[in-house]
Amino acid sequence: MAKRLVINRLFGGDRVLWMIFGILSVFSLLVVYSSTASLVYAKYGGNTFHDLLFQLGCVGVGFSIVIFFHLIDIEDYNKFAKITFIISLVLMALIYVPGIGQKINGAYRWIKIPFTGLTFQPSDLLKVSVVILLAQQLAARQKIIKKMKLLPSFYPGDWRYDKDRNIRILKENTLPILGPVVLACGSILAFNFSTSALLFLTCLLMLILGRVSAREIFRMLFLGFIFLIFAVLVMKAAGVGRVATWEKRLGIVRVDESEKERQLSDAQSEFSQVAQARIAIASGGILGKGPGNSTQRTHLPLPYSDFAYAFITEEYGVIGASAVLIIFLWIFFRSVLISRRCATAFPSLLVLGLGLTIIIQALTNMAVAVGLFPITGQPLPIISKGGTSIMFMCMALGIIIGVSRQIEEKQKKVQNAENNT
Repeated sequence: MAKRLVINRLFGGDRVLWMIFGILSVFSLLVVYSSTASLVYAKYGGNTFHDLLFQLGCVGVGFSIVIFFHLIDIEDYNKFAKITFIISLVLMALIYVPGIGQKINGAYRWIKIPFTGLTFQPSDLLKVSVVILLAQQLAARQKIIKKMKLLPSFYPGDWRYDKDRNIRILKENTLPILGPVVLACGSILAFNFSTSALLFLTCLLMLILGRVSAREIFRMLFLGFIFLIFAVLVMKAAGVGRVATWEKRLGIVRVDESEKERQLSDAQSEFSQVAQARIAIASGGILGKGPGNSTQRTHLPLPYSDFAYAFITEEYGVIGASAVLIIFLWIFFRSVLISRRCATAFPSLLVLGLGLTIIIQALTNMAVAVGLFPITGQPLPIISKGGTSIMFMCMALGIIIGVSRQIEEKQKKVQNAENNT
């Protein structure tokens, strides 16, 4: 009996999400091993299990993270939302510190963990922390949310005659709600536009689900567009970020012949990546070639990460690819069901925000693989080869499961109380 209680405690909450996590974990091992075995064979002296063991370790750590976070009381997230967000911002700032920030593929996105040789991508923590903080701020204003002014007036005359009211709106609503979103997206924007854009989309959907009025949403989008232009101009003036790369790709600035040749080479390389992904998808057919039988893995760029969905389609066919899509949609569907069962606004918005984080990243990876989106570098959650993405996707999933666990426990207490009476 005691053993059963311990098991129920460790694996409480939504059983479907636990099952989905198990399926994705096993599938990630199959995908990583099959996509990397031939690539690491020569590199590690005939050892084809190097990346598999690494992924197994990541999955094991991810499993521990799910258990840990699903046991945390939901109110603790409410208490520590602000400090967690501040810590994540500090970690983002560390990527610019020489010796700590690591530049990979022309962008500073990682920080080096001392004495380990490992790297850490703080933007993954920032995505989770800003969702928690935004859920907290929206939940605290649910009684007035429909009539609430998200932004002060844009008209100078209103500031002249009603300055105190506009300052109050700025302090009570604009800075607490939009401030974290601007800081998070702005800190990521310089070297990772796609992650910044996806995070902004997640926050925008949370504002809509949090019942912010449509008029305030449109005003925010207008101001956001102005802010984006201003941020790009500032980055260009300061020589920070990848603005020069964006300008060259858009043809805004003139370049010499050697630079044109390099750009042409880059464009051809990107086209080749997309072409190889389409070949992999087309050759998979309905049933796929079967696990380990891929012929495109040596040609497909990052088949274990950015183009994992294309690799899955080749080996498991349309059926396997559809199953993966359904699994991620199922995660979001379960998140919606859990949010609807919440008695208060904070856990409901938190679950929806984290569910959106997972499904948006998954759909983006899939869209890139099939050629609907440009290459973004977004991994397929939990399935792609390990790293901080797995850790924080597991953290998000653990929080969602934890909310469902607490709902079940409260329902059991109510039932027991009714039975005792």
